[in-house]
Amino acid sequence: MRIYFVIMMACCPVLLFGQATLNVLDLHYDYSIPPKGKTIEAKADVENFNFHILTGGISFETVAKPAAGLEKKKISLDYNDGQFTVTIGGQVYDPQLPDWQLIPVVKFVNSPYQVAFSSLGDTVGNNQARLLYHPAFRNTLLGLRIFEADVLNIPGVLWDLPRDNNKQYLLAQSEGNYIPQKDSVLNLKLYDELCGEGRPFSSFVITDKKADIIFDVQNGKLLFEGHPYYLFTKNKINRKEIKELQKRIEQYYRDIEENAKIFLGDSYTSDLNPRENMAALSKQLEQKESKDKIKFNPFPYQRLKADIAELDSLQTKSLKELSMAFKILDGFTASFNKNWEMLKQYNPVVYPTLENVSRWSAFFRYVKQTNPDNWEIFLRKVSDKRPTDAPTVKTPTSFEIDYIRIFTDKVKKQEIF
Repeated sequence: MRIYFVIMMACCPVLLFGQATLNVLDLHYDYSIPPKGKTIEAKADVENFNFHILTGGISFETVAKPAAGLEKKKISLDYNDGQFTVTIGGQVYDPQLPDWQLIPVVKFVNSPYQVAFSSLGDTVGNNQARLLYHPAFRNTLLGLRIFEADVLNIPGVLWDLPRDNNKQYLLAQSEGNYIPQKDSVLNLKLYDELCGEGRPFSSFVITDKKADIIFDVQNGKLLFEGHPYYLFTKNKINRKEIKELQKRIEQYYRDIEENAKIFLGDSYTSDLNPRENMAALSKQLEQKESKDKIKFNPFPYQRLKADIAELDSLQTKSLKELSMAFKILDGFTASFNKNWEMLKQYNPVVYPTLENVSRWSAFFRYVKQTNPDNWEIFLRKVSDKRPTDAPTVKTPTSFEIDYIRIFTDKVKKQEIF
């Protein structure tokens, strides 16, 4: 059996293996992609247009603030024999944070990167997965929970939880034997806001930037206020001007290629196609110029230089110059996130977990800043640990909607989607 598996892997290097399902979504894990191609190491920049089109996803970057009266109290962390404790002003607290959340979050905070998840992978050549995770969250149950929060635009799925190949829910010990139940009223409310005709947004990310995450102690417990939120954005494009710009770019490429063929003669090959290998073409042109001192065909060469310079200038144009407008929808963001408690009710596993990741990340950053010596000691105690209180998970590298299952369920009137 082992030999057969090795042969299959050799013959089908990009074969996708079904790992789980989330309602009518098939979740896939591609074993052929190396670990680096399944991870993302990036800093959050949610106010930047390029971040939204190249990274997006989920990021946590806030540093928590102490409640009034705790500002000057020393805070330290400890982890002994599987027990996590927090000491504030000499008082020890047991937050009951399970290892499957604690350990990945500590590793996440200790890295220089704030992006937890992105669904904007899937590069050309299949060298990268579509779904990318911070190294601390890849192949963890926590990573699976984070991934699910990103499918907000499919509210008919978001109420459910992923199942393994045996149709069993993937749950940690601390999550008990929870069985999801669809609330049709909440589902309809979400659908109306997110998918209705008046939908005002183009995309969204989950962030805690500018969120006031405050920690306090009351009645012997460590408590938090504040939570992450969905940040909605709108992209506006002047399609007529974009089409004109595309025509101009194509014409530059044609002119560059035509003049390169004249200038380089027999030295020009298809490998120097400016659309695919401008760097190699530019290098060849420089070598030709240096060697021949432009003894012939000076006009094509000068035209080449001008066209390449003009093409390069397009790369530096602002969004406004490219007829694109990027806007953060502060009003809709604030309005929608008044539903945070409703979202927690809609999925009592995913959203409280997401809240935990944001709050504890913020708290750990505060301790890391205010008591760096203790942080280093605590980190050494935690960093080599592996959670034993959650199932082993392969975080999906891609997913697809099973339309046959949707049709079948509608025929059966189960209406799960």
